[in-house]
Amino acid sequence: MVKKVTSSILLFCFTFTLIFSQYSNLFGQMKQESEQPRIAVLPLTDANAAAKQEEFGESIAGMLMTELINGRVFQVIERSEIEQMMNEMAFQISGAVDSKTAKQIGEILGVDILVFGNVSKFGALVETDIRLIDTQSGEALLAEHASSESGVEIRNMVESLARKIEKRYMGRLIEEVNIKSDPTGASVFIDGVIEGETPLIKNLSMGPHKIRIVKNNFDVWEQQVEVTKGGNSINAKLNLSSEFLKQQKRAHDEEIKKEDKGGSKTVLYILGGAALVGGGAAYLLLSQEDEKKNNDATVNIAVKFP
Repeated sequence: MVKKVTSSILLFCFTFTLIFSQYSNLFGQMKQESEQPRIAVLPLTDANAAAKQEEFGESIAGMLMTELINGRVFQVIERSEIEQMMNEMAFQISGAVDSKTAKQIGEILGVDILVFGNVSKFGALVETDIRLIDTQSGEALLAEHASSESGVEIRNMVESLARKIEKRYMGRLIEEVNIKSDPTGASVFIDGVIEGETPLIKNLSMGPHKIRIVKNNFDVWEQQVEVTKGGNSINAKLNLSSEFLKQQKRAHDEEIKKEDKGGSKTVLYILGGAALVGGGAAYLLLSQEDEKKNNDATVNIAVKFP
């Protein structure tokens, strides 16, 4: 009997080790192939009967996964993969997840981040608490509480939680971004805050950032930029604004009109002792006395032609 029990235990240990090794290798390879950090969202525990009756934990976890997928910051592990692995390993996920078990699950799944928590329902109010753990270090990165009172608000609440998860994790990863513009000397706004003028080198957290480049008389350059691991360079070609071009054209046209209507011309005709002024055939005859005094003089007459 003891021999049979011992054999069963050895068989179980061998099977567990084999499955653990297979999944660790599989998910570890997937992790290496992906540049995005991998995240797993465990089903949230229904903390009271009201939440359990409506299965809020499962629903909110599913919505959170959807929001994280749409955020494109993480590679999100599908719930079916987690369940399959856990079932084959006879491992039951429960609400009693701590740093130690989080590291174990993270190693098995090959994920960088693990999300878990619980949901409670009190009348119309839904209370959600989540925790974010770094599976490599076991460090708790985020503990967040949120609440909502209706279906629409629940979706908004989950979206807010997803953005906080992304911001908290990506804020730990910093990359250098080189921002240039043609012409230079343009103001640079990053996520709505002015950071300086081009050319500008700035350390930013990995993930999406809104870059806005502004210079007088030029169109505003604005893009959503994804800061990734490695070199990040932004080269913004600024175009003259249509309003500035219109102003320049109007100024040029006004100058042409002035030259056409009121441009001054100088006419000089020296005929012996008389000067002939054109434009109306007017004759200016110098007196004999003046002629003698100004025999060698040059007369400049400025005439405005209509």
